Amino acid sequence: MTKSMAMKEIERILKKEFKYLFKKQNIGIHTLHLTFQMDSLSHNLQMSFTFEEMWCDILCFISPTVLIPCSSNYWEALQIVNYINWNIKSWGRYYIDAYGDLAYSLRLNYDVLEKMPHECAKKIECAIDYYVDLFIPILDICQGKTSFSDTKQFIDDMWGEIQY
Repeated sequence: MTKSMAMKEIERILKKEFKYLFKKQNIGIHTLHLTFQMDSLSHNLQMSFTFEEMWCDILCFISPTVLIPCSSNYWEALQIVNYINWNIKSWGRYYIDAYGDLAYSLRLNYDVLEKMPHECAKKIECAIDYYVDLFIPILDICQGKTSFSDTKQFIDDMWGEIQY
């Protein structure tokens, strides 16, 4: 699958198999940008698709940036990112970048996209699903409104506590 074919396939997935409403922008030739309204008046969720030669990098993040690196709540946010990653079983992962964006990243190889388009559609949706569940708790921990232990308890109550 070529880059242009992959772009068309992602567009098809977003039109036919994607359950979320969004605002779409094309930013440059090989970048697609989506914006989703979440349960916040001050922040939304953004997703970018950057098409490279053999894969598409997908990045999903809260906008505007909510976490300040080196802030007092940075450590608690980092702990919750690790806890979320421990719980989720998907192709993507959460991380905190150098700018303070708490992001979910996913890389789709074009061969996988060609052979498993439905599964790839579900993995793209999965990124939004996680944020639907956790948008406000993530926002709150990044803003210092709640603690790691309270957010961990919220996740355990929502997703079921991990059994050791």
